[in-house]
Amino acid sequence: MTRLILYAATASLFFASCRQTSSPVNIKTAPPVNEIDTSLKWVDYHIGEPPPEGYYTAFDSVIKKWNIRYQRIEGGCEGLPDERRRFEKDNPKYFALLKIRFGEDWLDRFHADVKALDNKLHTK
Repeated sequence: MTRLILYAATASLFFASCRQTSSPVNIKTAPPVNEIDTSLKWVDYHIGEPPPEGYYTAFDSVIKKWNIRYQRIEGGCEGLPDERRRFEKDNPKYFALLKIRFGEDWLDRFHADVKALDNKLHTK
């Protein structure tokens, strides 16, 4: 089952790559700000190619494990920095709450958890 999920994630990342021959996804594919849940959470507006295969699987698992409110928005290959600022404007407030909840170095430990799980999922 895990392998099936990894294969599906790999295939979806392959087809979503910025190097594909079809026209790239642009900022217009991101939902308008007024259609996004505005309660306090970590909003990650991603611009450019997706991360390496399976990274989102590990990342999403650690998000659930840590019980962090999170929303990923794909801005496509040609996203705009102004859009990133608009979507991520409340992140500092939420990160301050996470710092109180998990400690000063929470983000470093979070990324270490993601990296460890990603390595575990991709080690044969």
